[in-house]
Amino acid sequence: MKIGLCLAHKGVNYGMLLQAYATQKKIESLGYETEIIDYNRIGYKHIRFTPWLPVYFFVEIMKKYRNKKTKITLDKLHKQNVDARKKVSNEFISENLLHRVKCNGIEQLEKYARENFDGVLIGSDQVWPPDSAFGNFTTLRFAPDSMNKIAYAPSLGVSEYPIYCRSSAAQFWKRINHLSVREEQGKEIIQSVCDIPVEVVVDPTYLFTKDEWEQLIPVNNIVNDKYILCYFLGNTREHKELARAFADKTGIKIVSILSTESVSDIDVSYADEIVTGRGPKDFINLIRGAEYVLTDSFHGLAFSVINNKNFFIFYRTKVGSKNSRNSRIDNILKSWELENRLVLNDAKVEDFDMSPIDYDKVNELVRKKRDKSLSFLKNALEDCKQ
Repeated sequence: MKIGLCLAHKGVNYGMLLQAYATQKKIESLGYETEIIDYNRIGYKHIRFTPWLPVYFFVEIMKKYRNKKTKITLDKLHKQNVDARKKVSNEFISENLLHRVKCNGIEQLEKYARENFDGVLIGSDQVWPPDSAFGNFTTLRFAPDSMNKIAYAPSLGVSEYPIYCRSSAAQFWKRINHLSVREEQGKEIIQSVCDIPVEVVVDPTYLFTKDEWEQLIPVNNIVNDKYILCYFLGNTREHKELARAFADKTGIKIVSILSTESVSDIDVSYADEIVTGRGPKDFINLIRGAEYVLTDSFHGLAFSVINNKNFFIFYRTKVGSKNSRNSRIDNILKSWELENRLVLNDAKVEDFDMSPIDYDKVNELVRKKRDKSLSFLKNALEDCKQ
């Protein structure tokens, strides 16, 4: 049985690369062949034209016009970091995301899928934003009606779906034979648009235990001293100032993974040591070696939990923002009963809950969710044999 995998896997984001890696590894461990579809769009044939499409484009153009900002000029450090991250990320993809097939254009993709796959799976990460409703790839529209179609832990990435995307979204959601999402809010959105069964499952990185991850990616000590690992994707100055205050309070130095998304003066001043140009394996090992992890990253949180680290998580976007991604943080903290690890924007260092996390309790919660999620995945894949 061969499964075609539609995975977000091209770029420098650690979480994106590691969830793709975990998805392929887990499915192959269950006895299935896989191929990651490296899809290259050609022209506009990948777009599904509907009466709502012009409305969508108009709204998006107006949104960009209103929110237009002056781009920050990349300084030398930032450019070096981005270039180095691209290099190590491409190496990780070449060495670890195996069995990839390149398909150029929707017609070639449809033909290849029809002739080679027993089923197709759309994977995790934020692959179902509103604009995806008009596409043919992440929606699995390229797969014939008779083929088993699986959605494992995709995220919608928004708190609500615009009305002009809903009819197209409903059409592709209804075609998926086994539908799951990563967040409870995603389930609520889908079921408000079309009343169909939806499971909530864990991100694929949670499908492996701490020990299993150590077999996949061996432990490697990168920093010798005790340290607080800071991994901030956002550019909120207050988060980094609070991290500095936390480090001063604990007497432990800060090691910061420099973001590839933006850089400012505080990024090079609040940390005692800056890490640049490291790949996904080093990302995991930096979390493993830390005394504390401070992050605004979903997967920074995930690997902190998997490795039983004391961590604090920050919202990356403002509370109440229409494009907020905070629901995914709220959802996972609630699942693991770790709401006390959330640091709000107006917090002071005295507000940090310094009590150690009860990982006996958390690991049991993770195990139950992992077992349930694996059961969904196994049952979904079984239908590829029909």
